[in-house]
Amino acid sequence: MTLSAHLKGSISQSIMKQGTKANKTGHRLEDKVEKIITDTLNISAIRFSQTKVRDNILLTHAPYTNIYGNTKCRSEFLLCYKGRKIRIECKFQQSAGSVDEKLPYLYMNFTKAIKEKEAIIVVEGNGFKKGAKEWLREKCSSTKVSVMSLDEFQSHVAGGIPKKNILTKLISWVNNG
Repeated sequence: MTLSAHLKGSISQSIMKQGTKANKTGHRLEDKVEKIITDTLNISAIRFSQTKVRDNILLTHAPYTNIYGNTKCRSEFLLCYKGRKIRIECKFQQSAGSVDEKLPYLYMNFTKAIKEKEAIIVVEGNGFKKGAKEWLREKCSSTKVSVMSLDEFQSHVAGGIPKKNILTKLISWVNNG
């Protein structure tokens, strides 16, 4: 084996290990979000495709149609609670990577494509590029989408998941022209 082939193999394995680690860490965030919802609201979580129940349940792997018309997209959760449907997505970035580069696409899908009237994006980790989380919060501030940390999400759920205040939306809209 040539040195070049050996280096390519080593780099490939290193990238794969980083991707595997990132996936595991992202899944831990999803697990925490699921536990917060199921424990606090005393509801069950089940895969979207395995039930027809659509009230007082947390559906996982919930399908939606994206901005390109692709119907095979999934978000982590669709919370069906007290007659409301709230789509929830989790984004975790602990070290430099590409998650923050996907935020504009997520923003477009959640503000333009999903049919639910409410959505939450939970963002965690210190690896996002400078300004990425702030950009997402600012862009979503006058929309149906709330952006919050895991701690903010936990407080939000503990508070009964209050609806996003329309007055806050209007003030933001007036201030941002």
